[in-house]
Parts: sequence; C-alpha cells; structure tokens
Amino acid sequence: MRSFNKFGLNQNILDSIKELKFENPTSIQDKVIPQILSSEHDIIATAQTGTGKTAAFGLPIISLTINHSKNIEGVILCPTRELCIQISKDLNVFSKYMDHYKIIPIYGGTKIESQIRGLRNNPKIIVCTPGRLNDLILRKKVNLSQVKYFVLDEADEMLSMGFKTEIDKVLNEIPLDRKIYLFSATLSEKVKNITDSYMKKALMISVSNPNKGADTVKHIYYISNKNKRYDIIRNIIDINKDIYTIIFCRTRRETKEVSKKLIQDNYNAKVLNGDLSQNERDNVMNQFRSKVINILVATDVASRGIDVNNLSHIINYNLPDDPEVYVHRSGRTGRAGKNGLSIVFISSKEYKRLDEIKRLSKISFEKKDIPDEKEILNSRMSLLINKITSLPIPSEKDRELFKKFYSHLDSFSKEELIGKIISLNINNNKNLNDSKNYKPDKSKNILLNTGMTKLSINIGRADKLTPEMLLKLINKSIRSRNTEIGKINISKKFSTFEVDSKMVKNVISKMKHIRHYRKNINISKYDEDIIDRSSNRKNKKRKKNRRKY
Repeated sequence: MRSFNKFGLNQNILDSIKELKFENPTSIQDKVIPQILSSEHDIIATAQTGTGKTAAFGLPIISLTINHSKNIEGVILCPTRELCIQISKDLNVFSKYMDHYKIIPIYGGTKIESQIRGLRNNPKIIVCTPGRLNDLILRKKVNLSQVKYFVLDEADEMLSMGFKTEIDKVLNEIPLDRKIYLFSATLSEKVKNITDSYMKKALMISVSNPNKGADTVKHIYYISNKNKRYDIIRNIIDINKDIYTIIFCRTRRETKEVSKKLIQDNYNAKVLNGDLSQNERDNVMNQFRSKVINILVATDVASRGIDVNNLSHIINYNLPDDPEVYVHRSGRTGRAGKNGLSIVFISSKEYKRLDEIKRLSKISFEKKDIPDEKEILNSRMSLLINKITSLPIPSEKDRELFKKFYSHLDSFSKEELIGKIISLNINNNKNLNDSKNYKPDKSKNILLNTGMTKLSINIGRADKLTPEMLLKLINKSIRSRNTEIGKINISKKFSTFEVDSKMVKNVISKMKHIRHYRKNINISKYDEDIIDRSSNRKNKKRKKNRRKY
C-alpha cells in the first residue's frame, strides 16, 4: 500500500487530500489511480459503493486535466441526481486549491437554463445524469468533442434503470480516442454488453469478487407471511437500540403502509418513493444522513444512487426478483470494515429464488425462527425497564407539581401501577409463530394483501420487450406515472405484470388501443388455468409427435 504522495498527483490536490486527513488510499484507489495516471488502457473496476471510488477516478482525472484549455475534458455519468450532486461536491473539494478549475453537476428535476449558464463558464469536468445530458446534447448546448476521460459510475444501476439508449447516445458523441473507466458493483450481462461494444483491451480491476456480497455482512432470513412482518420488524428495531436502517419494499403502497405504522408507533421513520417531489426527497435524505430519522422506508427505484455510510441493518420487506438487486441492497451496510446485518423475509414458496441468490452471489444465509409472543414481550419489557431506570429522578420542584396527581393513584398498589405502565407502553402482540394456521387466499387474480391484480399481455422477449419498455407502454397508455405497478415477468411470447386493482379496468381499456412494433396489444387478467391448459396441450402434442418417429 502506497501513500497518496507516491502517485505523482498535482501538489494542489495533495494539499486538499492532506486537509481532508486522507492518510492511506483505499484498495480501489491504490489500484486505479496509478493506472489512470500512466496507462493507455480503459478500465473495468468492480467495487461496492462506499469503497472510495469517487477519489479513485476523480483525483487522477483532475490531475490530468490541469491546463488552460476551455474545453470539457472529463465526463462522469451516474444514475441519480443525489449521486450526481455528491460526486460534484467531492471533486470540487479535491480541486479547491486550483485556480479557475470548474466542475459542475448536470441533472434533471431542476431548471435547465441555470445549467446551460454554468456550461458557459467553461467547466473542465461535468458530472451528469444520462437523461439531462442527452437533453443538452439535443439542444446543442454542450460540446463533448474534446472529452478525454469518460467515467460510467454505478454502471449496473444505470442500466437496470433503463438508461442503455441514453448511454449509447453519449458514447457516440465523444471522441474515439477517449479513455473509458467503468465502475460497477456487479458485472451483469447488460454491463458486459457495454464493455464489449465500447471498450477494447480494458484492464480488469476488482477489490472484491464481482456479484459477491461483502464479507462484513451477515445475512439472515425469516419465513413469514406479509401480515406478520411488521411485528417482526418492530421487534428488530426495539432490540437494536442504535439501529440505522433502510427497509426496502417492492411498491410505493407498501412503503406508505410500513412507514405509516412506524410513525404511528413513534419510530423516527420517513418514506422515500416516487410520489415525493425532488424537494421532498432532498429533505428526507438530509434528515436521514444527519440521523434526525434513523429508519428509511424506500423502493429500489427511489433509493438508487443514495450513498449513506454506517448503516447497521438492511431489511428486505420482500425478496427482490433479481439477485443483483439483493447484492446492491445488502452492500449498503457493512462498509469501511464495519459489520452489518441484512435481513430478508420470504414466503414458504420463495426458497428457489433464495437459492438462486445464494448460488449467484456466493452468499450464505442463516435461517432465523420467528420470535414468539413471549420473546417479543420480554425484549420490549427490557427496553421499557432500561428507559425508566435511565430517566433522571424528578426534582423537588417537579415532585411538588406531581402531588395533585397522587390522590388519583393512592388506591393502587406498587404492582398494579407497574402493570398499568407496562400495559400503556407495550402493545398486545398476537403469536407470530402461527404460520401453520395461515390459509392464503385462493384467488388467482387478486394478490394476497397487496390490492394488486396480475394482468397478461401478448408481447414478450421475442418482441424485444423489456421491463423498462413495458413501464413506458403502461405510462403512455394511461397518461400517468402514479399507477402502482408491482412484479413484472417477461416471458418469450407473453408477459405479466401486477397493477393496482382499482386501475385494472382503466389499464385494460387504454392499453388495448396501443401497438408495440406494429403489433396490436391484447391484454387481460392473468388466468393460471388457461396457461396451464395451454402448456399441457403443447406437451401432449410434443409427446404425440415423438411417437410418430
């Protein structure tokens, strides 16, 4: 491990590093910085968020672009506004002792005119979200003809958010002799498609095995139906006094339901989902980063690009469909050598999906039994006792004030008063270990406890359909982004998706009038019996044909 002084960075940068009290580079910095400074190769780097990636690419690019040119020489592309702002802030701190050196963030959700004015001030580096950068390219307000260094940060996140087209357009705007530095937590097929198309003889740098969970994170799971999960979460929060966590939910509706219950039970919790305005999102995140609130209930989409250190727990209210998503979620805890805990809830039917995560991510999970009524009561009793014993003894003045209440309590014994205090502070809990008596709703169309209905549509992978494209089709047809969409499954010739049951008629009627690649769309409520009968007919036909030969 070398010190920053030995890399050959500009002295002004070293002065800012010293001021920040950076002593030794992190593993990713130690491997990436000298390669960017001296190598002619592109770089593919796999590392989790929180490992020091920003300094790994930022310090050498700043050092290499110190000249009197008025051109944009560095472009950093990242998935979200929050990450864009954070990276820009960090880079400006690194370059604070450099005269006339400008780095500006460019992102959506704010007026584009102010950003156009910022571009007129000749920045050396721009930090951008894909959508807003493409908008500026279309308006011919940004010139990328002199770009020498191009960074794709959180590449897997950007691609999973559906930015492939925007990334392609940007890459076609920059010179062919530019250097590309791609950073990703996982090496998905989508990421590999980018590297194969635009990067040649790239150096592979990894500070951890790609698609592997961090060694500092312990993974546990509970088998629980949804109506029991909140009580377990409460117990987890109660027994972990200094908990600092994100609770991931599949839908906006679930985030609202869970956060509402937490707030009602006097926990410091807030919701983060697509219904919030940008100002509301910023306010929530500021409160979470400053630990005014210690519990954030969020969807994956809303939380993308959020970089928060020192999370003690990640709680997965649902098992994510994609193993890579789970790696991303769990990778938000257990950073900087600290231990973290990732908790996931699954139904009894989700073992296969959990096994898939185990296999692809090389993660080991420990099964935990659902705490029974006695365990939960004991843990809450202990917390209550600790709260009471830690309270200061009332002053003489306060005791005088309380005297008028004594007459109302004189008739009760010490034991009775303690019992009433306990009853007041601890909710009666149903036995959580009653999954054996749990009988799910047999309805095929209406999903249990979610208020969602599964719909089937006659297009799939053969029609070049992706989840992102399907969402765009839905939003286009009903002209709204507020419709609750649940799980999406893309098959070869058809697809299914969950939608708010209240919106079913509207979605079906509107989507019948749209086309996809000149193909008329047929949409209806999903019927498992029809699918099963169709599959059985095909199997019988195959068997019959085999008998002919």
